[in-house]
Amino acid sequence: MRRLLVAAVLPAILVVACGSVAQDQPPTALTSQAAARTNDTLVLGAPEGTRVIDANGKVVVDLGPVIGGPGWTVAFASDVDSAGNSSLRVIDARSGKTTRTVQLSGRWSPVAGYGIQSGPSGLSPSGRWLVLTDTRPDRTAFQIIDTSGAVQPKRIDIPGRYSFDAVSDNGESLYLVERLQGTQYRVRVADVPSGSLVPGSVIDVKQATTADANGVMNGSYTTATAGPNGDWYFSVYQHPTKGPYIHALNTSARIAECILDLPTFGTVGAVEMAKQPFWSLALGKQQLTSRLYAVNGALGQLALVDPYEIKVKQLATFKVPAPSSKAPAFTPQTGAAVSPDGYRLYVLGETGIFLIDTTDLSLRATFAQGSAFRGLAVSPDNATLYALAADGGSVAVLDARTGRPATTLRLASAADSIAIQKP
Repeated sequence: MRRLLVAAVLPAILVVACGSVAQDQPPTALTSQAAARTNDTLVLGAPEGTRVIDANGKVVVDLGPVIGGPGWTVAFASDVDSAGNSSLRVIDARSGKTTRTVQLSGRWSPVAGYGIQSGPSGLSPSGRWLVLTDTRPDRTAFQIIDTSGAVQPKRIDIPGRYSFDAVSDNGESLYLVERLQGTQYRVRVADVPSGSLVPGSVIDVKQATTADANGVMNGSYTTATAGPNGDWYFSVYQHPTKGPYIHALNTSARIAECILDLPTFGTVGAVEMAKQPFWSLALGKQQLTSRLYAVNGALGQLALVDPYEIKVKQLATFKVPAPSSKAPAFTPQTGAAVSPDGYRLYVLGETGIFLIDTTDLSLRATFAQGSAFRGLAVSPDNATLYALAADGGSVAVLDARTGRPATTLRLASAADSIAIQKP
């Protein structure tokens, strides 16, 4: 956990890491009528498109392939016409209606596909800026689009091959990953107003991170989330021999810090390596203070991270079924979720859902033991927990406090992610 300093002699490397209404779909029989009376609206993502359904399983709107904004009240779709030019549609995600269209010359597509992302989606934390990428394999180019419509889109062409990592909420800094040999990589920052890469490289002068003297990192990306206020962006990476760590990037200040004291860093074995896909990040708030949780439900490992001081404040373990070195059968899309009041953390294991009391990080209960899920969402009133089955074919509706099952919603087509639409 050390401040990374800029070395102006080297290239700029920033360590970031480290709408039509569809037919109704019938739900299954209820085991309790309580869930049928909720007003929650669920968002189900899949490669072929995103659907919005109510708590009874009725499809409210089929959004098609879209990128979802914060709270899923707005969505974005990029379409290419017969002449090879693109248009970005801004969509009211509650009704499916297009509210504005931005015309773009050339073919542009989302940086990481459509749907509910557990990592880079192309959006800044507030949703103000959206980055699209050129689809041609022989060059690197991006469009930085002001989704409010106040500023004209800005095209940036970068020599070399880079992929998107993050964009700042002020729209001035674009972060790009340059992949090197194996799992090695480095991150560059492009200055959007000038359209050029910034000279200098960001390195840890004490060499306490996984970076070398030239800022080259080593790790495989797992998941990421924005921090409070949109300034920090946190990513979990897996070093090939040392295990998981977090890179925290301040997208406005263009600085980064590394968090190396996750529970298994430096002592990772075959079991920990196999369960790497279960590391999840979840941001919650208790009263006025935000708290970041890095948690692995397959290993029973939890770290409470201060997203302001950028350091681990507390470590905890909780009892889970004995993990093996066998690769997991599925990868959670949303492996952890915090209740809106901030006092309960729900974590997916290879089977079951673990309820953690965030006041002391203790395990209070295990829900749906023996069942496997790939995504979680908690209702705005803290009362209902929605869990997407590992096969994507159904949603279990549970009492968020007791884990008592209320109903199971059978889906007409499989989903790979789940979220709650902001009321």
